Amino acid sequence: MNDYIVDPNDENLKRLQRFNGGEVYWHTEDFFRFDSDLTDELDAIFEVYMDAFKESEGDDDEVAERRVGFLTAKKIVETARRLGISPRNLRDQFDNFATVVFTPICLWRRDEPGVIHRSLMSNLPTTRE
Repeated sequence: MNDYIVDPNDENLKRLQRFNGGEVYWHTEDFFRFDSDLTDELDAIFEVYMDAFKESEGDDDEVAERRVGFLTAKKIVETARRLGISPRNLRDQFDNFATVVFTPICLWRRDEPGVIHRSLMSNLPTTRE
Protein backbone atom coordinates (compact mmCIF):
# COMPACT_ATOMS: atom_id res chain seq x y z
CA MET A 1 0.00 0.00 0.00
CA ASN A 2 1.19 3.49 -0.86
CA ASP A 3 1.60 5.51 2.35
CA TYR A 4 1.66 8.70 0.29
CA ILE A 5 -1.95 8.43 -0.91
CA VAL A 6 -4.47 10.26 1.26
CA ASP A 7 -7.89 8.63 1.41
CA PRO A 8 -10.73 11.10 0.92
CA ASN A 9 -13.24 11.67 3.67
CA ASP A 10 -15.95 14.26 4.22
CA GLU A 11 -13.63 16.50 6.22
CA ASN A 12 -10.66 16.64 3.85
CA LEU A 13 -12.88 16.79 0.76
CA LYS A 14 -14.65 19.85 2.19
CA ARG A 15 -11.40 21.47 3.31
CA LEU A 16 -9.49 20.88 0.05
CA GLN A 17 -12.20 21.50 -2.54
CA ARG A 18 -11.75 24.16 -5.19
CA PHE A 19 -14.26 25.81 -7.48
CA ASN A 20 -14.12 26.81 -11.14
CA GLY A 21 -17.40 28.33 -12.17
CA GLY A 22 -19.97 25.72 -11.21
CA GLU A 23 -17.47 22.84 -11.09
CA VAL A 24 -16.10 21.49 -7.83
CA TYR A 25 -12.66 19.89 -8.11
CA TRP A 26 -9.59 19.05 -6.07
CA HIS A 27 -5.88 19.21 -6.80
CA THR A 28 -4.52 15.72 -7.37
CA GLU A 29 -1.42 16.61 -5.33
CA ASP A 30 -3.57 16.97 -2.20
CA PHE A 31 -4.30 13.23 -2.33
CA PHE A 32 -1.26 11.84 -4.22
CA ARG A 33 1.58 13.28 -2.18
CA PHE A 34 5.35 13.18 -2.49
CA ASP A 35 8.15 14.75 -0.49
CA SER A 36 8.68 18.18 -2.06
CA ASP A 37 12.37 17.99 -1.08
CA LEU A 38 12.67 15.18 -3.65
CA THR A 39 11.15 17.18 -6.52
CA ASP A 40 14.46 17.52 -8.40
CA GLU A 41 15.18 13.79 -8.10
CA LEU A 42 11.62 12.86 -9.09
CA ASP A 43 11.83 15.21 -12.06
CA ALA A 44 15.08 13.52 -13.17
CA ILE A 45 13.41 10.09 -12.94
CA PHE A 46 10.45 11.46 -14.89
CA GLU A 47 12.85 12.66 -17.59
CA VAL A 48 14.34 9.14 -17.87
CA TYR A 49 10.79 7.75 -18.10
CA MET A 50 9.80 10.18 -20.87
CA ASP A 51 13.04 9.63 -22.82
CA ALA A 52 12.58 5.85 -22.64
CA PHE A 53 8.96 6.24 -23.70
CA LYS A 54 9.95 8.35 -26.73
CA GLU A 55 12.75 5.95 -27.70
CA SER A 56 10.27 3.06 -27.60
CA GLU A 57 7.88 4.56 -30.12
CA GLY A 58 7.37 2.10 -32.94
CA ASP A 59 8.42 -0.88 -30.82
CA ASP A 60 6.10 -3.73 -29.97
CA ASP A 61 3.95 -2.64 -26.99
CA GLU A 62 5.29 -5.38 -24.73
CA VAL A 63 8.91 -4.61 -25.61
CA ALA A 64 8.34 -0.89 -25.14
CA GLU A 65 6.68 -1.43 -21.77
CA ARG A 66 9.56 -3.58 -20.55
CA ARG A 67 12.18 -1.07 -21.75
CA VAL A 68 10.43 1.89 -20.14
CA GLY A 69 9.87 -0.07 -16.93
CA PHE A 70 13.45 -1.32 -16.77
CA LEU A 71 15.09 2.07 -17.39
CA THR A 72 12.76 3.85 -14.97
CA ALA A 73 13.25 1.21 -12.26
CA LYS A 74 17.02 1.36 -12.73
CA LYS A 75 16.98 5.14 -12.20
CA ILE A 76 14.70 4.78 -9.17
CA VAL A 77 17.02 2.21 -7.54
CA GLU A 78 20.14 4.29 -8.27
CA THR A 79 18.52 7.43 -6.87
CA ALA A 80 17.10 5.65 -3.80
CA ARG A 81 20.52 4.21 -2.94
CA ARG A 82 22.13 7.62 -3.29
CA LEU A 83 19.46 9.21 -1.07
CA GLY A 84 19.47 6.37 1.47
CA ILE A 85 15.77 5.58 1.16
CA SER A 86 14.02 2.43 0.04
CA PRO A 87 13.38 1.99 -3.69
CA ARG A 88 9.72 1.13 -2.94
CA ASN A 89 9.31 4.42 -1.05
CA LEU A 90 10.83 6.37 -3.94
CA ARG A 91 8.79 4.41 -6.49
CA ASP A 92 5.55 5.23 -4.65
CA GLN A 93 6.48 8.90 -4.54
CA PHE A 94 7.46 8.83 -8.22
CA ASP A 95 4.13 7.22 -9.13
CA ASN A 96 2.36 10.05 -7.33
CA PHE A 97 4.62 12.66 -8.94
CA ALA A 98 3.79 11.31 -12.41
CA THR A 99 0.08 11.19 -11.55
CA VAL A 100 0.18 14.85 -10.51
CA VAL A 101 2.11 15.84 -13.64
CA PHE A 102 -0.23 14.02 -16.03
CA THR A 103 -3.52 14.55 -14.16
CA PRO A 104 -3.39 17.56 -11.83
CA ILE A 105 -7.18 17.67 -11.34
CA CYS A 106 -9.18 15.19 -9.31
CA LEU A 107 -12.96 14.84 -9.31
CA TRP A 108 -14.57 12.86 -6.49
CA ARG A 109 -18.00 11.27 -6.71
CA ARG A 110 -19.98 9.33 -4.13
CA ASP A 111 -21.99 6.39 -5.49
CA GLU A 112 -25.35 5.12 -4.19
CA PRO A 113 -23.89 2.99 -1.34
CA GLY A 114 -21.76 6.00 -0.30
CA VAL A 115 -18.39 4.81 -1.64
CA ILE A 116 -16.18 7.65 -2.91
CA HIS A 117 -14.61 7.22 -6.38
CA ARG A 118 -12.15 9.46 -8.17
CA SER A 119 -11.59 10.57 -11.74
CA LEU A 120 -8.20 12.03 -12.55
CA MET A 121 -8.09 14.61 -15.31
CA SER A 122 -5.67 16.96 -16.98
CA ASN A 123 -8.27 19.73 -16.98
CA LEU A 124 -11.82 20.37 -15.90
CA PRO A 125 -14.47 18.94 -18.17
CA THR A 126 -16.48 21.48 -20.07
CA THR A 127 -20.18 21.23 -19.69
CA ARG A 128 -22.25 21.62 -22.81
CA GLU A 129 -25.80 22.81 -22.70
